[in-house]
Amino acid sequence: MTSSAATPARRRRVRLALLSALVLAAAPAATAGAADDPLTSPGVTFVATPTGDAVLAEGQPLTLALHAENATGTPVASGSVSIAVTDTALSTREALREWLADATPDAAAREIGTAVIGELDPFAQRTEMATVDPDATGLRQLPPGVYPLTATYVSERGDLTAGSVLVVPDAAASASVGVIVPITTPARSVGLLTSDELAAAVGPGGDLRAQLDAVTGTAAILAVDPAIVASIRVLGSSAPASARTWLGELMSLPNTRFALQFGDADLATQFGAGLSAPLTVTTLDPAMSASDFSASTPASPPPTPLPTPSPTTDPESALPALEVLMDIGSARDGLYWPATGTAGAATAAAVAALGSDAAPAVALVPSSVAAGSTSGRANAGVAQLIVYDADVSSALRSVSVASGTVDRARARAAASAFTALANAQSPGAGLLVTIDRGADRSAAALRDAVGAAYSLPGRTPAGLDAFLDAAPSAVTLSDVAADPGRVTALTELLTDEAALGAFSSILTDPSVLTGPERTSILQLIGNAWLPDADEFADGVTGHRATTRSTLNAVALIPPSGLTLAASSASLGFTIRNDLPWPVSLVVMTTPNDPRVIVQNATPVEVGAQQNSRAEVPIEARVGSGESNLTVQVRSPSMVAIGDPVSVDVSVRAEWESVGIIVLVSLVAAMLILGVIRTIVRRRAGAAAESADG
Repeated sequence: MTSSAATPARRRRVRLALLSALVLAAAPAATAGAADDPLTSPGVTFVATPTGDAVLAEGQPLTLALHAENATGTPVASGSVSIAVTDTALSTREALREWLADATPDAAAREIGTAVIGELDPFAQRTEMATVDPDATGLRQLPPGVYPLTATYVSERGDLTAGSVLVVPDAAASASVGVIVPITTPARSVGLLTSDELAAAVGPGGDLRAQLDAVTGTAAILAVDPAIVASIRVLGSSAPASARTWLGELMSLPNTRFALQFGDADLATQFGAGLSAPLTVTTLDPAMSASDFSASTPASPPPTPLPTPSPTTDPESALPALEVLMDIGSARDGLYWPATGTAGAATAAAVAALGSDAAPAVALVPSSVAAGSTSGRANAGVAQLIVYDADVSSALRSVSVASGTVDRARARAAASAFTALANAQSPGAGLLVTIDRGADRSAAALRDAVGAAYSLPGRTPAGLDAFLDAAPSAVTLSDVAADPGRVTALTELLTDEAALGAFSSILTDPSVLTGPERTSILQLIGNAWLPDADEFADGVTGHRATTRSTLNAVALIPPSGLTLAASSASLGFTIRNDLPWPVSLVVMTTPNDPRVIVQNATPVEVGAQQNSRAEVPIEARVGSGESNLTVQVRSPSMVAIGDPVSVDVSVRAEWESVGIIVLVSLVAAMLILGVIRTIVRRRAGAAAESADG
């Protein structure tokens, strides 16, 4: 019921959270500065990372990017950099994570190169490139593996050590890699994108344009939010030309794909709220105009691409059917992707219950919750799964949100390192990774992330079927509790939706309220809200306030009191309708004592955004007294609309009889007076005649 895309403040908070994740996913930076000197705090930051995904390529030197930044108001003199490698490989993922999170100089490390970083002006930064000869330094003799790499910058503010990794590839390693890329929108609280929002999203610098450009020409597996394609198709011939072009490009891509839930709604929250199946869209008809789909309507540029209508499309209707509007192309059914970190054993079991032996429902889960597998087809009891590598995926997501080339290089190095360990752990096994959900990603960064995924050492592209059709391995899933705040919010939204559904019975077409409400709920519980709980709470609060306003849009205007001055009459009650549609109502009137008889049900039609008066017949059984009526507005199906109103009625029905008696008496008196006057006049005339005679 409310309209909201992600706010600038929320986007800034999301960026900060993503940058924090980047630091954890890639090699750490080093910082030096005197804590007691405000001019030097926070000091100098130093980052070092190999280029080329940190992979030691055959016949190529090892090149490192050395980046220093002076965040103080005083210059920093030039300093030397010592580059060192430890000849003992990191053999486990845990060891690699610890090294990337907190690299420290290793006593066993040996120097393999030096460089110089020139003077840093106040609030300036500098990037130098260092080249190391792998043959002269013995790097070619290292066996395949992931090796700790450090660069120590000797600065006048102190020695700064930055850690990274060196990946020596296994030339014999060869396996497939599948890369899942979501096509989604930022957080929003309205079901469909407007024409203006679509034009911005698919235009230069827009999220949807960046996502489509990033996957075009790749073998990426697409996870598409059907709300996007539906938003374009419901506009028909009035959709922006750029949006139609974008949709045509998406539909023509040969990439394998599957549909996310509408609005990329949070599956874990829905199952946590006790739902046995995910919520579905009921209708999108209220968002369409028949004139936009009329064959006689001029369409320039060409009309919005629509898939071939299904057999369930109503041939009598000019509007496309729901499944046509939400079609994303040739897609695999029965695949569900809960947001990373939200789903565990309970969610996977709930997903499994949605399928059958002939058509199983499969949940996509990260390896961080699946003990026994880092990637590939799996099962956990009845739950059918595809596991994606959480470490590689986290690094690739960091690539997609990094703001600079050095940060991207650090994240790409981490992705290569975790892939090398996956090769060693499961030789020849397919690797499934994701470029996880995100917002405000540049086209360059997102495409770099997809490119990094397909550049992982020893990996060749594979589609979704390669993982779905593989033999499953047994895994054990961790328990992950649904977010209680989001579960409570969904429960409240569904309660409001039920109230709105009952209220909508006053409309000729209830779907004009219920259809948009369902799509708004799906967007409100979308995964795009997960990074910012405060913004999510604000969005839910705003939506619920709008729902309450809608429920109060039709009401009886309470009268101050009524007087019945006759034995029978009509009482007038005013009905207010603030909705943009006409409504059908029944005014239910109930007397609270037997002194009056009233018409119990009085139908009334109230125009859109108008007030209307209902006339209720009433009859008094007594001559005088005070009575009371209860008046309730209901829908034709007897759903209460608003609270009942108590109305005081003063009965003065004897005034009618008294008035008649008084009137009759006055008439009789006037007649008598007239007769007397006539007689008097005649007698006076007769007396006068006698006197004259």
